[in-house]
Amino acid sequence: MVDMARVWPILCQFGIGGLLCAIGLWAGLSSGYLDMKLRDDRRMIYVIIGGFVGLLALACAFTFWLPFVGVGEAS
Repeated sequence: MVDMARVWPILCQFGIGGLLCAIGLWAGLSSGYLDMKLRDDRRMIYVIIGGFVGLLALACAFTFWLPFVGVGEAS
């Protein structure tokens, strides 16, 4: 079982950060600064969302999976 001291930083960082990122993307789309009809703007939004998901996956891997790889296998 993973200690909550490892979970809270990820929840705070990616929860609050994701909310702020979503607010920023919404503001950009609703103001007309970003236009989903333009290929470059669509690509930038996809890169932002993909980068967020990729960093979340990397943080989760280093927090929940990789510290326990190989534990208890040495004899």
